[in-house]
Amino acid sequence: MVQTAMFELQKGIFQNLTSNPSLTAKVTGVFDSVNEGQEFPYITISEPFMLPFETKQKFGEELSIVIHGWSTYNGKKEAIDILNLCLASLAMKMNLDGFAIQKVEVSSMRVFDDADPRIKHGVLTMKYTIQNN
Repeated sequence: MVQTAMFELQKGIFQNLTSNPSLTAKVTGVFDSVNEGQEFPYITISEPFMLPFETKQKFGEELSIVIHGWSTYNGKKEAIDILNLCLASLAMKMNLDGFAIQKVEVSSMRVFDDADPRIKHGVLTMKYTIQNN
């Protein structure tokens, strides 16, 4: 049966982000869903997007996943620092149960003022090429 690596990748990303002491000292947490009143700064992992590919013998997929850094620091520096710490965390090896990561790329990174002008919003989009084992 063919299955997506989406959740396994999310678990691996969460593990890498929460295993970086510099990052965990900087943010109040890493979340899939944020409760109202969550203290800043924090990170959310969201918006997985999958494009399948198949070879004669194996199924694979390109998975893009978006990591958001949220900050109320006066300026964009803290949001940029959070994204840089995320990049360092995601450079560490990641093992996924039942899947093999073939390639990792940074698709894009940006920081902007959120709809609430107090909030700076950093967005990091990563692309993973993954093959089913």
